[in-house]
Amino acid sequence: MLLQTASILLTLSWVTTCNAATTSRTTRRSYDMPLTRDPNYGFLGNISIGSPPQRITSFIDWTWTSQYVISTTCDGNTTDTASCLSPSQPIYNQSLSSTYSNRSKTYPSDSWYPNEFFPAPFNVDYASDIETIGPVSKRVVIQTSNFEPVIFKNFLFPFAGIFGLMPSLPGSDASSQAPFYQQYLAGAWPLPYTAFTLCPAVSCPPGASAIQTIGGYNHALASKGLTWYNVVPVPLVNELDFTFRPGIFSYWSISLTGLSIGNKKQVLNSTMDGGPAAIFDHASRGRGVPLSANAYANLVLVTNATLLSPDSPALVDPPNNGGGQFYHVDCNKVKNLPSIKYTFKGSSKQWEVTGDAYTVNKEGTCVLNVRTIGVNDFQYGNFGEVFLKGK
Repeated sequence: MLLQTASILLTLSWVTTCNAATTSRTTRRSYDMPLTRDPNYGFLGNISIGSPPQRITSFIDWTWTSQYVISTTCDGNTTDTASCLSPSQPIYNQSLSSTYSNRSKTYPSDSWYPNEFFPAPFNVDYASDIETIGPVSKRVVIQTSNFEPVIFKNFLFPFAGIFGLMPSLPGSDASSQAPFYQQYLAGAWPLPYTAFTLCPAVSCPPGASAIQTIGGYNHALASKGLTWYNVVPVPLVNELDFTFRPGIFSYWSISLTGLSIGNKKQVLNSTMDGGPAAIFDHASRGRGVPLSANAYANLVLVTNATLLSPDSPALVDPPNNGGGQFYHVDCNKVKNLPSIKYTFKGSSKQWEVTGDAYTVNKEGTCVLNVRTIGVNDFQYGNFGEVFLKGK
């Protein structure tokens, strides 16, 4: 994994080596997928699946394993969609695709409960079909939904799929590989890289909130060089951060070696299995500067922040979904707030989040946009939108 100015670049395998590309790969180019920002979920982008192609607006998710699609299946019945979903819900209709193939004999169905997506079991079956991502169309293994009746009949998801971008663990098969990475393995993309950039920036088309580059990275955004970091396991992630049963562990996580508020170093947890780590997630969990409970308390002291009442108008739409307490500061002093600085294993480079990046002005109330995980000293943190600002 590497960080570059204003963007994050991810390599889709923990064991990828970047040898000379084949001739066929060198003729191919990366693709900048334009994204829009959903206020509740995160970033959305468009791909197509099937023959003829069905447009699938997908939630772009660094913390999911595969291409998930909302299908016609309800409680195992492919023709009783109305018992599970609103008639207005966008879906992938597998019966309309001539290239759809059921893969249940190769990949048994899976179910996660609890999970991070739905207040119900997250049930998936496995199939394969032609997926189109920008200029590339190639067959991939996908996850198709199998909802339980009634639960979501009166609810509309703003997407018809989840475009997973998790790294692939050694020994993984297509059922747990990102769709773009499956296409890369089939020779369709030049590099096993994906990069994310907030807009405005080079390559951002009108109306885009961000771009997710597939199959490489934008060299114009790397003018100050690249810094590589090794991805590390996060053994306690399903206890402290993302809740999945059975557990899911292949996150974009790197070792955190330093945390400072201004020039004052903060204590990191030195006893937890695997050590403190930064988990990169540009969805809703990344909407807050990541701190430990103790570092947050220190930030409150040094900024002279005041606790906000839970019923404050400034918290009708909270800055992040962490569920903790929020504090506000004098808006006239935001530019003078101390930067929060992070150092990751593999480089001495400090990555700073400035005061104007970690505060949100809610109609004259400047709220500290802090998100914590666990207790006491730093264990894990979700690094996303707020971390990226100003870089």
